[in-house]
Amino acid sequence: MKYYIYENNHIFDFEPLSLTRPTFSIRCGPFTFLERIKNFLPHSAEISLFVRDSLKNLVQEQYPDVEVNPDKIGSGIWLLGTVYWNPADLQIISNKKDTMFKSKDTMIGANLSKKEGSDWLEKGGPAIDDILTDGNMYELGSHPVNYLWDILHEIPKTMESDNKIFRVKKGKVKSEKNLHIIHPENTWIDESCILNPSIVIDSTQGSVIIDKNVEIGSFSYLEGPLFIGEKSKIYPLTKLKRSIIGPECRIGGEVDQTIIQGFSNKAHDGHLGDAFLGEWVNLGAGTNNSNLKNNYTSVEVTVHGSKIDTGNLFIGSFIGDHSKTAIGTQLNTGTSIGVGCNIVSKSFPPRNLPSFTWHINGRRVSVKLDKFIQTVSVVKNRRNKTFSSIERVFYEFLFHEIHSEL
Repeated sequence: MKYYIYENNHIFDFEPLSLTRPTFSIRCGPFTFLERIKNFLPHSAEISLFVRDSLKNLVQEQYPDVEVNPDKIGSGIWLLGTVYWNPADLQIISNKKDTMFKSKDTMIGANLSKKEGSDWLEKGGPAIDDILTDGNMYELGSHPVNYLWDILHEIPKTMESDNKIFRVKKGKVKSEKNLHIIHPENTWIDESCILNPSIVIDSTQGSVIIDKNVEIGSFSYLEGPLFIGEKSKIYPLTKLKRSIIGPECRIGGEVDQTIIQGFSNKAHDGHLGDAFLGEWVNLGAGTNNSNLKNNYTSVEVTVHGSKIDTGNLFIGSFIGDHSKTAIGTQLNTGTSIGVGCNIVSKSFPPRNLPSFTWHINGRRVSVKLDKFIQTVSVVKNRRNKTFSSIERVFYEFLFHEIHSEL
């Protein structure tokens, strides 16, 4: 069976994370949306990806074993990538040919013939709201997400479901005498992890999963639902709760209800709550974000130039890839920081900072592209990662596209 995973025309609603990746590559738990889908599909499934043209080469480099934006398609199943799919719904889709599938008012997939799929692509494909076909319409229980903060609030449910997948895939459990674990039946620690003395893990409210080669510092408190990705390091005295930490992160201080995509540092004291960070972010010592307004009203966030009322009291900050804060930075509720930004400020920076911007004590300065490229290369080399020529071309494109809009 052929599966086509696509992002629709709501890509801007996931900024700043979606500026540098397809929406289905955003982390929603132990896995990204795409990884979750793959976990539910048969091993024999053939997968193709449909993304924005600007991301095609970058995504092809990241997923060399799949087709990206193929010119020719066959009959198959189309799945919107930013959906919390469940196996039962995927089975329904595979059994119902010539059928569209929706959740409430959002089209989330279809089982299309070669002709129907080709016709849809000719009319705009994922860039239009609906999959156009004369087939049947069927309502499913799997639901899409609309904004990054929706993903944050799904952490408990995602961990409850993905924890089962993870245990089946990984298999081994670490046993240590110097741990105090509350509800060990909800706790999974890979045997390769380094666990220093006097760590408390509380899995009362949800599972705690600690992946391979993670090191936890002494006197740290970990509270579920919580996932810590491969090769991450949790420094001593850290309080880490209800969060998803991607691979190779450095975490210290207090972190609560936060998702970090991966390869980012929040290594020092300071509070990070109800936040979503991309990759290669670095928060300087003493960086704090507010996640609750003094008047206890819902928080607004600027998304792609428009203010959105989140309807939530607790909203922190959203920070794009390769952005950095200096020591002592204070971020207001609902702050959105783009890609490649630097903040050096004695007071609160603006709640919306465009990509490739330096904010220096109330003054905005555009980042120099060559300096940005140089820094990215150095940062990635420090983690033994290569800044490829394809990445460079993409960031050059993104830089010029962002500046043309300002």
